[in-house]
Amino acid sequence: MIIKDIIKLIEEKAPVSLQESYDNSGLIFGNPNSDVSKLLICLDVDTRVMSYAIEQGCQLVVSHHPAIFSGLKNFSDNSRETAVLIKAIKNDVALYSSHTNFDSANGGLTDLLCKRLGVQKIKVMIQQLSATEGTGAGRYGDIKAISGENFIELVKSSLSIDVIRFVGQIPEIISKVAVYNGSYDRSILETLGQIGPDALITGDLKYHDAQDLKEKGIFTIDAGHYGTEIIFVEEMTKLIKNRFSDLEVIQYRGHDVFSYI
Repeated sequence: MIIKDIIKLIEEKAPVSLQESYDNSGLIFGNPNSDVSKLLICLDVDTRVMSYAIEQGCQLVVSHHPAIFSGLKNFSDNSRETAVLIKAIKNDVALYSSHTNFDSANGGLTDLLCKRLGVQKIKVMIQQLSATEGTGAGRYGDIKAISGENFIELVKSSLSIDVIRFVGQIPEIISKVAVYNGSYDRSILETLGQIGPDALITGDLKYHDAQDLKEKGIFTIDAGHYGTEIIFVEEMTKLIKNRFSDLEVIQYRGHDVFSYI
C-alpha cells in the first residue's frame, strides 16, 4: 500500500476543495508514492507526536490541524512548525492534514459530533457556495427535549470532558441545538439569530464574542477546541481501518493544552 491510497480514501470523504481559504489541508510533506504499513492519527502535530511516531516506526502522520498553516521564512528549529518539519524530513515521515474540509464534509467531524450529542434532523448552518449538498460550516438540529442542566452533563459525558464554560442563562428545556466545533467564528452570529437554537456548542470563545451571544440570548457552551475535536482521532481511525483492515493505525489522543485547578 502507498500513501496515495490513504489520501484518496480521506479525500473521497473530505475533498480538499471544501477547506476554508486560510487553511492548509492536504499532503504537507512526503512522497505520495511511498509505501506505508503503519500510520499515526492525531489532533495536533508537535515534536512529541513526531518522536512517538518515529519510535513506533510510522511512515505517515495524519493530523486534523495542519503541521504548517502558513508560509515559512526559515527552516531553523526555533518554532513548533519548523521543528516538526525538520523531524519529518530527517526521518522520512510523511505529514498529511484533513482540517476544515473534514469539518465541513457531509458525514464529517461536525456531523459526527452532532450524532454523539444525539442531534437529529441535522442541517448545515453555513452552506458553501457551489459545494455539494450537506457540506458547509456548522450544523443545527433537534434533540429529545432535555433540561438545560442535564444537557450540560450530556455534553460533558459525550465528549469525555470534566469542565466546560457557558454563557447566558441555562434554559429550562433544550430541544434545538447548534454545533460549531473548534474555534467559534463571530461571522455566524446573524445566522444563529435566524436559527434560534436553545443552545450552541462551540470552542475557543472570546470574551467580546461571548458578550454578543449573551446579548442575543443564545445560551452557549464552550466545550473547548480540544474537547470538540478530539473525536477526530477515533473517527479517522474508523474510516481508514474500515477500508484497510491490514494497515496498522496508532491513535495519539494527547491532552488538552489547558489545565484546570
